[in-house]
Amino acid sequence: MRTATFLGALLSLALPEPAAAQDGGLRGVIHERLVLLLNPMGAEHELRAGVRARLGDPDALLFTGAHAEAGGVSQVSPVYAIHGGYLQVSPLAFLVLRAEMTGTLMWPIGMDGAGYYPLGGYGADVRSEQLPGHAGEGAGGWNLTLAATLKGLVPLGPARLLIWNQTQLSHVTLGEASHFYSLKHDLILAGRDWVLENDALLLAEVSLSESVALRFGAYDNLRHVPASGYVGHQVGPIVMLAFERPADAVTSLGLFVRGGWYTHHVVRRDEVTTLGGVQVTYDLGRLR
Repeated sequence: MRTATFLGALLSLALPEPAAAQDGGLRGVIHERLVLLLNPMGAEHELRAGVRARLGDPDALLFTGAHAEAGGVSQVSPVYAIHGGYLQVSPLAFLVLRAEMTGTLMWPIGMDGAGYYPLGGYGADVRSEQLPGHAGEGAGGWNLTLAATLKGLVPLGPARLLIWNQTQLSHVTLGEASHFYSLKHDLILAGRDWVLENDALLLAEVSLSESVALRFGAYDNLRHVPASGYVGHQVGPIVMLAFERPADAVTSLGLFVRGGWYTHHVVRRDEVTTLGGVQVTYDLGRLR
């Protein structure tokens, strides 16, 4: 089961930030997301559990949602597990900075393209039929990720326009081969390589009730490997239902569906893709 990067962080724009409580102090927060993907077929469950502190004056527009947060992250799919820690700082309402260090374990499951496959170079043929299930291997490695996110909103009468852009630079190390096919990024990487990613989102929001909103719009997803010059790109529509405070401990709940078209890809150019999932943010209350 080949699992690609799924714009999970991008979709977090459509959900409110966890409440940091007007009385300040440290609060426990959990961010959970389950995503199912078709072309390539895959699934991933992500869980982030951390401690959050408010930054700045919560009554000042410039510091709305400003915070510092640190904790652990877990991403699990049928073919890999990624675990580690993260540090996130939002000094201003429109800016979020994140650093993340994780370890990766990958294993085969007997399906074509599902596992770790040593390759001879960036130009290798990575169609599923060239990556037979019986040849899949296991591997381990680590990842360092640095990300910067800009976000904002523009009132449009009874609606709002949500704008979001994230640029992310990752150093990926996996296995002992000179090159491999990264199931996480859905592209070919060297055994030790850099990946530059940019995700952009434009959404219109219409309130259906005081706590339910419909969001719809378009996204742009770009992946670049500087060492090889490779560029992967897809665009498409997104629709989401967002629920604010559906339960006492649940800050937000989002259900989303995303379509897409690969304008550039190593094996899927001009094909379509579909993704759907659910995202939940929990507020565990004040810790001290």
